[in-house]
Amino acid sequence: MRRAPFLLMLAWSLPVDAQQPASVTSAALVAAGKQAAVKLIDYGEDRCDGDVTVEGWLTALVGKEARSIAWTGGKCVLVNDMRPGIDASSWPYCAQATITLVRPINRKDSPVVEIYFEKPEQGRPGKAYAFRGTMETRDGPDYIRFRRDFEALWAERFPSAKRPCKDE
Repeated sequence: MRRAPFLLMLAWSLPVDAQQPASVTSAALVAAGKQAAVKLIDYGEDRCDGDVTVEGWLTALVGKEARSIAWTGGKCVLVNDMRPGIDASSWPYCAQATITLVRPINRKDSPVVEIYFEKPEQGRPGKAYAFRGTMETRDGPDYIRFRRDFEALWAERFPSAKRPCKDE
């Protein structure tokens, strides 16, 4: 019984950094999401636009089909709890871009792109490492894990949309 208070005091005396990772602000996640190079979220795939930022890629892709793109940062929302790990709902380091369409199919029709980040380092977001997206397709809502697939579904839904560049 005497050990319990001692262990409790020891745990309280540990530095905060040893107990939990440094937090990062929502604004910092948004800025990191916008400025991340798309090659970081392409899983090693060599694409023609790898050095473009996520913001530049998304703005070029959606073109005139989007009324606006709203960015938020924080806990990941495009999650899959059936596979713990990077898709788990407990991961708090993501940036989301919600696209408001000029002509949505229904009220819930707002495509979303989400960028996952590694744990923060010294109060700054870690490196971008994963892409997730959702979009209404002809078959209903779709959960998308790859940027190339998001582009293909966008082009299918909006045939007049220009692709930012062509991969060989």
